[in-house]
Amino acid sequence: MQDKFITLIKKHRDNNELSQNDLVDKLTLDDEFLSKLDVVTLSRWENEKTSPSLEKKIRIMRKLNLLTSYIYSISSISINENMIEKSLKVRFGIEINRYKKINNFKSSNNISFKLSKNRHNLNDNISEFLGIQKNEHFKLNDKWPITVGCWCLDDIIEAFFIHLYTNEKIFNYGHSDNLSDLYIKNVNGKINSIAVLEHVTSTKDYYKLSTLCLFDTLIKNNDLKYVFFYVRTDFFLKLIVSGGGKKIATVAEPDSILNEYSDLNFLHIIKIDTITLLSNKNFLNFCLKSYHSLKRNNPTLLKKIYETSIHTEI
Repeated sequence: MQDKFITLIKKHRDNNELSQNDLVDKLTLDDEFLSKLDVVTLSRWENEKTSPSLEKKIRIMRKLNLLTSYIYSISSISINENMIEKSLKVRFGIEINRYKKINNFKSSNNISFKLSKNRHNLNDNISEFLGIQKNEHFKLNDKWPITVGCWCLDDIIEAFFIHLYTNEKIFNYGHSDNLSDLYIKNVNGKINSIAVLEHVTSTKDYYKLSTLCLFDTLIKNNDLKYVFFYVRTDFFLKLIVSGGGKKIATVAEPDSILNEYSDLNFLHIIKIDTITLLSNKNFLNFCLKSYHSLKRNNPTLLKKIYETSIHTEI
């Protein structure tokens, strides 16, 4: 894998006048994962004799507030391309055909992106979509912030996502008969998690855009330690569990319009450590390829993703 990990490490030491020993002390302080790091190992890294694992690099860069610079410095990753293509094929084999399809962004000049933090001021179509499902997301305590991102083409919704910023303890573990029983209403605690409540897209391109919104938010907010996904298909359940996710709860959805598109008996809530997710080479490669494609073909849309991350800082 090609990246600028060593360049960033050396520059950080120079800018902050840190010796190798100083940096080791800084990195190992209150960090069990990095507790065995020593000056000899750091020296071997800087001399490019050895290289740490991807997860260790991400943890170090995050601790030094250099994660964004590091992530976007990665130029190549060795991964299984077939797995990504299979994932997209499955994803859009079950996607609800509710939205107008487009083939690419190059020929479209009227794409717009709207971001809202107001759960009571949603687009009418989104409100209707959530209402049909008897969705319980917005009955949560108002202290937990949300963002709703909506991609439109000529005022027709092509994709939207809902991210809830919350504490990991908001969920009841085990099985619930409905979404209302899944949530613990009066949890106190610092925001340390993001729950992807909805992620509905019409095409692969919009799926990439919406995923990049999540990706860029995660690498720019160090306090987001966990990500929660709502999974309705066995393929994605196995995929995310194999990547380090853990099933924490199941929910019955007797009235959901999504039931006919699910091959699981229940909605599954999956919890994954943010660093574990970012260290997954398939996920990382997918996001970086999407990023570089947009940077090359449509930087205007890429800018909108940056704007999303700025607005969703916690």
